[in-house]
Amino acid sequence: MINDSIPEIDFTNILRDNPHLANRDNAEANELASEGTSKQDSNAEETLEVVESDLNSNPDQDADVLSNWEQHSDVQSGINDDSFVSDLGIPEFDYGSLLKANPHLQSKVAVDSTKDIPKLVSTTDNLSSKRNKSQILGSPTAIRGHQRLSKKNREPQIIHLLKKVDLETTTFSIILPIFSLLRILFAPPEWNWTLVKVWAGYYMLTQLSLHAGYHRFFTHQSYQCHIAVQFVMAILGASCGLGSILQFSSQHLAHHRYLDTERDPNCLSLYGWWFAQWGHKLFRGNRKSARSIKDCLNTLESTSRASYNKEQNATEIVVSASYPLLKWQERNYYQLWILTNILIPSLFAKLICNLSYFSCIFYLGLFRMSVVQQQWLLIGSLCHLKRFPFASQPFDCSRSAVNLPLGFLAQILTFGESNHNFHHAFPGDYRNGAAWYGFDPAKWAIQLLAYFGWARNLHTVLNEQMKKSIVQQHQKILDEERSKLLWGISFDSLPVMSPEQFSELAQKLYKQDRRALVVIEDIVHDVTPFIHDHPGGVALVVCAIGKDATPAFNGAVYAHSTAARNLLATMRIAKLSKDGSSIQRTSWERHLLNDSKGQKIVRSSNQATYTRINHYAAGAA
Repeated sequence: MINDSIPEIDFTNILRDNPHLANRDNAEANELASEGTSKQDSNAEETLEVVESDLNSNPDQDADVLSNWEQHSDVQSGINDDSFVSDLGIPEFDYGSLLKANPHLQSKVAVDSTKDIPKLVSTTDNLSSKRNKSQILGSPTAIRGHQRLSKKNREPQIIHLLKKVDLETTTFSIILPIFSLLRILFAPPEWNWTLVKVWAGYYMLTQLSLHAGYHRFFTHQSYQCHIAVQFVMAILGASCGLGSILQFSSQHLAHHRYLDTERDPNCLSLYGWWFAQWGHKLFRGNRKSARSIKDCLNTLESTSRASYNKEQNATEIVVSASYPLLKWQERNYYQLWILTNILIPSLFAKLICNLSYFSCIFYLGLFRMSVVQQQWLLIGSLCHLKRFPFASQPFDCSRSAVNLPLGFLAQILTFGESNHNFHHAFPGDYRNGAAWYGFDPAKWAIQLLAYFGWARNLHTVLNEQMKKSIVQQHQKILDEERSKLLWGISFDSLPVMSPEQFSELAQKLYKQDRRALVVIEDIVHDVTPFIHDHPGGVALVVCAIGKDATPAFNGAVYAHSTAARNLLATMRIAKLSKDGSSIQRTSWERHLLNDSKGQKIVRSSNQATYTRINHYAAGAA
């Protein structure tokens, strides 16, 4: 027997949602339809009497009885005559077929088999009708999770922005640099030559640890390095305030992999210059960029772990990025920052500079960190500004990375990273540009390490590959300029006429309208606008009207120049109906598609492997 505490299943709702089950036994249902209809009225009257007696006998239960009566009446009114079956005549219900046909009901109905008779326990507390759902969705309220949040309870926009502020990166990359700038402006230091020399040396070591270490070695793995040098670069690189190696490298790889998209952590093309410079340090990124950074972090860890497992049994000490070193530096990042920005400057103040502790901590610690850090952030903003005056893209213009102008000044400003278009085209190269004379201290430091045997396997791109990119980029620029010029109707788009039609039409138009039609290379040209400007005189043109002037045009009278052929191409109106194989394109058309050797020109974005589909699974080099 079913326990009274367990609510009964509402069969009417199930039959309404599954009409095929309601018609399962049509014959029996039709026989009981009339009986059920007659009993419905009597049952309703009996129920009303019972309700009235209950209301009079127990006033405390008025609300419950009335609510039950309203629910009962709603159910009665919601059942149509075709699907209604009286309680006495309903056949045994096949729950197995119902659950099989509706798998979603299996999670809502639990079968209790502890008794001899199974108990159906309904666990449904959701909304009861589509009308209620539509009212909720259409109401002026916000929904957070499964709860409705009214407009009055929504947090102000300023509170929402404050919650997205990243306190760590804001402190290191915005607050401390602003404090350093204000102190330099309003409390200029006294000249101390010893402090200047120490600051310059410490600054150079920090920059080299960032660019040659954090960037080109740990992130792009453009060379292999001695384990001791890795250790030094990991310690000094922590003083930049740009995060641990894994944090920095994962963000930079995501920048390369998803450049100019929402997944780019510091995308300038979407969010502007201020975001690329400081905004991405002030606020946490969106979910897409956070996922891209996490994916790149997993790639870095798996790559370094695989390299470490492969090299740990070898005797070589010039290896790839050490996985234990990366994890150690990440665990002790804050301690290393304190060591390099507070303790070491304090040691310099005591032993060398003879200055106060605060002065050395400020100049050798905070001010030096701010300069190094802002120079790096300037690379991510200025070097992706396509509208920067005289910026160039000699290797690839499909993305926003540019080479900055101003030559040596831009290289000093970015510490040798101004050739950013080269870097994004060839990210695995240990150099930042192919020119040997370019200002690139990180390149010189890597070459010095290789000279002493502390670095090896320096990756460089072949000159031929660079020349291919340069030529294709030049060709792309030429094609863009070519598309702006009028070259006449293309040969394939010209209408076709027979030689007889041409002769008849040429004579007719010349007699009626004085129009001059001439055939050259089986192409009909209307040279009427140029007939009086012809350098050889009008008579030569008139003699060729209605005739084939190909021999005369190509040297029998005068071998016309390229400029003349370009002008003639703008006067095409038709072509003669000859066999297509015998129609030969003129030389000035052939060279648009082929080179001097007759081979097809492979332009940028026309390679066989080129696709415009963005495959996010592919990582950057």
